[in-house]
Amino acid sequence: MKYNWSIIGHEKQLKMIESDILNGSIFHAYLLAGPNSVGKNTVAKKMAGILQCSNDFCHACPTCLQVEKGVHLDTIEMIDDKESIGIDDIRKIIERCNMTCQANYKIFLIQTVERMTVAAANSFLKVLEEPPQRTIFILTTNNIRAVLPTVVSRVRVVNFAAVSAGYLEKKLRELYPENDEETIKKVSLFSLGKTGKAVNLMENPSELANYIKVYNDVMFFLEHRNITDRFSYVNEFAEDEGKLETFVSILYNVLRSKILDGQDAEEHIDTVLKIDEAMTLIKKNVNLKLVLENLMLSLK
Repeated sequence: MKYNWSIIGHEKQLKMIESDILNGSIFHAYLLAGPNSVGKNTVAKKMAGILQCSNDFCHACPTCLQVEKGVHLDTIEMIDDKESIGIDDIRKIIERCNMTCQANYKIFLIQTVERMTVAAANSFLKVLEEPPQRTIFILTTNNIRAVLPTVVSRVRVVNFAAVSAGYLEKKLRELYPENDEETIKKVSLFSLGKTGKAVNLMENPSELANYIKVYNDVMFFLEHRNITDRFSYVNEFAEDEGKLETFVSILYNVLRSKILDGQDAEEHIDTVLKIDEAMTLIKKNVNLKLVLENLMLSLK
């Protein structure tokens, strides 16, 4: 490939995007779809840099540096702040669309576009149907099924998926040869094929150390069925969403790994389904402590 995309994998998708750029057949809107932490936002930002730089994505000119820092006037980012994208937000985008463009393009980077309300999506649809000249939308979504079908039909969809554990381990060995095999395998397990997550863990020792601690706790829970210890541990999550997400993610990954290895598969499948149920209840603001304690009781 011509450009350095700074992600692991997804060669087919990146070659398709490069082909659009190099052949001058750029679409007015792209939707990068797939699970979180697979590199979608990195690709979106790199696309903006490639399109805006007049020196072949040199990484050194003011334009490249401004896009990278998120301060380029004609590259507008709407970062996922966990809030819904409402009709007023779309009106602001439309206003920016109509402003004079000083760069190669006016580019809008909108993360997790499924956050749009129905009214906002319908309003945004009008812009997609009649986009202003030299305007490009680069959208990302973690759940394409939650995006209005009429919006999906008017964009170029690029699907990103988690990579296989074997492929991820191979790439991590190539990129981080100084790390031991045990670390590579653990990072691959924690990441569940999500390449962005893997890179983040490899490059942040403190976060990796936290993951390994939680992993050891999970393994202890699975081997020792002391309900009191389990309840005491999960009570820490009642006021810390970050810890909860890490714990549930690692628990899910460990059990999934055991299923793939054929270790008490039927038993672990039932627990994995209960994890999914627990996360659904948590998102509905059901009593967090009660949900977690019920989950601990379900562990075999």
